[in-house]
Amino acid sequence: MRKILSLVLVGFAFSAAVAQKSSAPPTPPTHSNGPARLSMVAMIDLPGRPAFDAAAFANNFIVVSQTGANTIDVFDPKKRRLVAQVTNIAQPRDIAVDAKNNRIYVATANSTIAVVSSQDWEVKDSFSVDGSVDVLALSADGVRLYVGDKTASTVTAVDTSLRKSIGSAKLTGRPEAIAIGDGGIVYVSVQDGAMIVGLDPQMKVVGQFRLQGSLPSGMVYDSASRRLYVAVRAGVLAINADNGTEVARVTAPRGVESLSFDPSSHLLFAAGGGSVISISTAGGLSSLDELLAEVKGHTLVYDPSRKLLFLPGGREGRSKMLIVKDLSQGAPQEPAAAEAKLR
Repeated sequence: MRKILSLVLVGFAFSAAVAQKSSAPPTPPTHSNGPARLSMVAMIDLPGRPAFDAAAFANNFIVVSQTGANTIDVFDPKKRRLVAQVTNIAQPRDIAVDAKNNRIYVATANSTIAVVSSQDWEVKDSFSVDGSVDVLALSADGVRLYVGDKTASTVTAVDTSLRKSIGSAKLTGRPEAIAIGDGGIVYVSVQDGAMIVGLDPQMKVVGQFRLQGSLPSGMVYDSASRRLYVAVRAGVLAINADNGTEVARVTAPRGVESLSFDPSSHLLFAAGGGSVISISTAGGLSSLDELLAEVKGHTLVYDPSRKLLFLPGGREGRSKMLIVKDLSQGAPQEPAAAEAKLR
């Protein structure tokens, strides 16, 4: 009887151990498809506590808004170090680059936009707008600056010469990202509305594209294919910019929100959810690779000349710049991934 009881107890313990092991969350793979195409190159220390909002290329430098430190950090991708810092910028958020006039516009607190020179990295001017300044996008000619206000759910067009509003549109939700298409059409991802809204140059709504995916955030426009690429809760979608139909999709880590597109190589890069991913846009959307990021960050910049990704973020309470190499150049394109249902 004791032997039978012992066998029962041993079997019970074994079953419990198996059940516990099977219920444990699986370790996510570092690379999602085939050979590694993303590789970590370096992790550079940055000053201040990690609280980054946006990053962009300006005059061959990477500019990063450090919201918590009230600074704009200027990082040299060639020397791989910080070379300048714009201080006393009140809670800097998004950044719009005017390459033609060597300046950047920085969204700050108190309904103010700071104008910073991308040559000597000094604040040259500032001007106020109505409402909160959260999201920025600049027209290709540098004439119009589009300002998204998440609190008021509006997008306003500002004349950069007159420094005043020339039109505004009321949305049904929070503007999360702004992309400028052909013909002066402005596309806005509305996060809590799960849609993309199209605005004409008079700031009139000319299209509302409902998305099969929640919490749209980062968005870029490809003029060659006339497609919008938008990050949603657990994936990236390709949307026909003319009629709003979904062309393709790939799954991505939950929390993905920042996109960077290289039209010359048809490569799309995304960050968020603890990962950096690369996607081919040739003929559809297909995942190339996923690299677990060693920093917590949600914004990234791609340098096509060096084929490097730069991801500012935090690690153990310290500010870092993660540098990732893109190894996929010249590799054969993979077939478009099968559509995946997003929750």
